[in-house]
Amino acid sequence: MKSIKMVANAGRASITLSKPPLNIFDADDLVELAGVFKRLKNEQSIGIITIESDQRVFSAGVDIAGHSREKVKEMLETFHDVFFAMLELRTPTISLVKSGCIGGGCELALFGDFVLASEAAYFSQPEIKLGCFPPLSAVYFPFITGHKNALEIMLTGDKVFAGDAHRLGLVNRVFPGEEFDTGAEKFIGAILSNPANAVKTALGAYKRLNYPGLREKIKLSEKIYLEEVEHDTISLKNLKK
Repeated sequence: MKSIKMVANAGRASITLSKPPLNIFDADDLVELAGVFKRLKNEQSIGIITIESDQRVFSAGVDIAGHSREKVKEMLETFHDVFFAMLELRTPTISLVKSGCIGGGCELALFGDFVLASEAAYFSQPEIKLGCFPPLSAVYFPFITGHKNALEIMLTGDKVFAGDAHRLGLVNRVFPGEEFDTGAEKFIGAILSNPANAVKTALGAYKRLNYPGLREKIKLSEKIYLEEVEHDTISLKNLKK
């Protein structure tokens, strides 16, 4: 059974994260996800890409086994390749979040160009409780929340619920649970109703103008993580529920 499902229809590519029970991904899953984004880069007929989950949470991130000293370099490179593939897209990505986004799953959801959340959704970077930090969020969060809010999210590891996430600029819209699907489809339709070439040109220009050096900063954060984090001490035992 595939953990990453993709269906294209009527100008929309729908990616569904589907690895029971919590969408915790290993290196093979990440390679598959990056490959989906790379293929979609050249699909001119696709005007929007949505990312959602059919599991209990949006995603609980990357398998903790991937953080071992022997595997962490490969894991980080494979994980960040997903985001580099997303960064190359000129087709808007929209994360549809109805539940929890934890660790790497939080980074994946929030790296979408747009994030639509239900009132029940929350976002969490608990890496500090495991004895490490989230390399991608250390770079990307200041772009969208400012430095102090980014540091608070990273250094407390606390959950940020949908309403606060909206206030911080992490989320575009928050809908009551029963209104989520209708609200999300209306938002998606508003983008799809515009000329696709104009949307792609505008998004490509926006990324070039506003994210200069983002890839290089992510690579630097990855280097710091590999050199300074004590990977043998990372353990789920340190994570308080």
